[in-house]
Amino acid sequence: MILSSPTFHFATWLSLILTDTRRIRLGMPVGKTLPNGTCQQKDIVPNTKDINQIQNAVSSDVVTSKSYQTTNTLLESDNFIQDPGEKSTNALILFSSGFGPYQPNNIIFPQHSGRKFRPEWYSSFPWIEYSPSSNSAFCFYCRAFPSNTSDPTFVSVGFKQWSKASYKSFPQHEKSFGYKEASAKLAGYKSSKKSGSIISKVNTHHQQIVADNRAYLKCILDSLLYCARQGIAVRGHREDEDSSNKGNFLELLTLRANDNDIIQRYFIEKEKTFRYVSGNYTNTFLEYLANIVIKNIIDNVIAAGIFSIIVDETQDLSRHEQVAIIIRYATKDLSPAEVFLGFYETETTDGETLSMLIKSTFVSHGLKIENIRGQCYDGAASMRGSYKGVQARIREENHLAMYIHCNAHILNLCLIDLAKQVSYVRNVFGTLNTLHNFIGASSKRHTIFEKMYSVLNVSTCDGPKTLKSLSDTRWSCRLDALKAVLLNFQTVVSTLEDISENDAVYGSDANALLKSINTFEFLFCIYFLKNIMLLTNVLSKYLQSSSIIYSNVQSMAKVTIQELCNMRCEESFNNTWNEVDILRKQYNVSSPILPRKQKIPAKLGGGLKEVENTIINKHYKINIYFAVLDNIINDMGERFEENNLYVLNCMQDILLNDMPNNNSFKEINKMYGFDEDNLKAETTILNRMYKTVHDQNNVQSKINFIASENYKAGFPTLTRLIQLFITVPTNSASCERSFSCLRRLKTYLRTTMGQSRLNSLGILQIERERSSLIDKDEVIDKFSAAAECRGRRLLLQ
Repeated sequence: MILSSPTFHFATWLSLILTDTRRIRLGMPVGKTLPNGTCQQKDIVPNTKDINQIQNAVSSDVVTSKSYQTTNTLLESDNFIQDPGEKSTNALILFSSGFGPYQPNNIIFPQHSGRKFRPEWYSSFPWIEYSPSSNSAFCFYCRAFPSNTSDPTFVSVGFKQWSKASYKSFPQHEKSFGYKEASAKLAGYKSSKKSGSIISKVNTHHQQIVADNRAYLKCILDSLLYCARQGIAVRGHREDEDSSNKGNFLELLTLRANDNDIIQRYFIEKEKTFRYVSGNYTNTFLEYLANIVIKNIIDNVIAAGIFSIIVDETQDLSRHEQVAIIIRYATKDLSPAEVFLGFYETETTDGETLSMLIKSTFVSHGLKIENIRGQCYDGAASMRGSYKGVQARIREENHLAMYIHCNAHILNLCLIDLAKQVSYVRNVFGTLNTLHNFIGASSKRHTIFEKMYSVLNVSTCDGPKTLKSLSDTRWSCRLDALKAVLLNFQTVVSTLEDISENDAVYGSDANALLKSINTFEFLFCIYFLKNIMLLTNVLSKYLQSSSIIYSNVQSMAKVTIQELCNMRCEESFNNTWNEVDILRKQYNVSSPILPRKQKIPAKLGGGLKEVENTIINKHYKINIYFAVLDNIINDMGERFEENNLYVLNCMQDILLNDMPNNNSFKEINKMYGFDEDNLKAETTILNRMYKTVHDQNNVQSKINFIASENYKAGFPTLTRLIQLFITVPTNSASCERSFSCLRRLKTYLRTTMGQSRLNSLGILQIERERSSLIDKDEVIDKFSAAAECRGRRLLLQ
């Protein structure tokens, strides 16, 4: 539409559009040159904006008086628009807009055959309308709703025989079938404007059904998500109507039906024949929910650009090897994030199989091997092997994927070595394990332990009240076992004494254990080892954090080793000796003695081996105290040196020191292709800015400074270096935590769970924060889109 005059009024434009829209509906050509030349329309269809305004204008039954009068005034000035004598058939649109028959009064009616039109007919025949241009009368009703039975004289030709009008032609027209049909259509149209048409009512009903169906599915998804996030079983053993316990999912829906009308109608009253609560549907819903979480994770990883992988494997209760894959990346605020990618079943755990599993998983999620910057595994040969291990096979395709041996596993290996290499420590842990098994294996003996605990009124504060078992895979169990025996020492002794006196079968075993623990040597060892384990346990818990970085690990390990070195002195030994002696007197333990002299074999000459240290406390100091400390200090120093990588030290040097070594910049440029000059300049400026507001100087503080002050745009090269430094993993504790989740999910009663269901439940529970933000409508849309393979279904669109 082309407007040639700035004074063109909206009402006139609306009337023109109304006319053309009617023509379009009837298949008539669009295009009319106005007599005054104000507007020229071509044979085009009005655009979407025009049609929307027309629909808004015709939506109400009666327009407001002001707009009616304004538009009516303009229509009277341009009579051809409402004049029924014009060829454009626009009666229906005018009626929809609130206009009635065109009945002008203040005009001169010309004569025809000696007669002329009389205005009094307007009141006698309200359907009549007059055309000044053709001096003829028309039927507004028939023009608005024409049919095959309509009289063309009153629709398109025009009636002019005024002599027969009032007593013959007009009354006959009112009795005609075409007029009655048009009147009925007009009455129906008015009714539909008030109460809504059949189509609109059907559409409203359809929308209500869809809304109810989607609301019901959201209730299903909420209940499933609750069970998944809480790690509880979804299905029950028997789920038929006669079962008293149908499982957590169905029982939860039954409970929610008490205050949820949708669930009451669909699930309890079975308003629909299908409820979507069977095993196949719950598996489908869980898969859709988990896929949305994974998609969110992958989008974040891809946005980060680079990432690291953390992989570990374990055996579930079904004796299947489960591989947990964790991805570590740097978020936008330069903080590390470790996310769970899923459990994957494998038949073998050799390096080739595991590496192929990792690669295929990345391909399925759209991740690229060349974007890996670090890989962290435990010390298994299939993972860390230099030639055929997983880390070696990954590095064959991406030499930038540096391998990090899990620092938490390194510390645990140090403690395992300590318990094996020093005979005194080995004997103590062996006694602790035997003691736990002896008392815990029998409910009768454990009852005696509990009785002695209550009789002696032992106050252990926040310590353990029962004996703890030992395990090489539970990192803090050694400290718990030592504290349990030390704090409940009197209870343990009294229990063994009671069993030794009253139990004819196991009395001898209790007596042997009693002689083993009721010695100064045992008491000294558990007290001394407890002090060592307190220090290493702090480091162990710190190394299990997913948010720590390389510099934190190195500094924490060095501080722990230094504290152990500080314990290796005369003063520290004397303090330990005196404290143990106080406990000896409190528990009535025998005084310390030297070990018996060892016999020399007869073939070597026979006799007794001389004791090197004849002073008791000197024997404990050299052969136990210093020996244990020397062993763990040397072992930790050697094992943690494995992860002391030169390239990471170069990164730390650049991020930490005010004047980094030039070789550090060269090494980073050589390995990762960073611009050396830009990195030097950005480091110099950042250090100067940082020193003006901060006194402490550590890597984490500088990272927080850049992220909090939003300096990332000003230091792009340095930000990339920080992102790389953060992305490098330090431990595989996240995999160990996922195995704890695996044990909660795949219990003894759920060993037949399928791999897909297990993986979905694991993702939804481990990634609890992400699963709580799932858009249920997105899940329902995916479910609806895949409905063709399921036959009958609820209306969801």
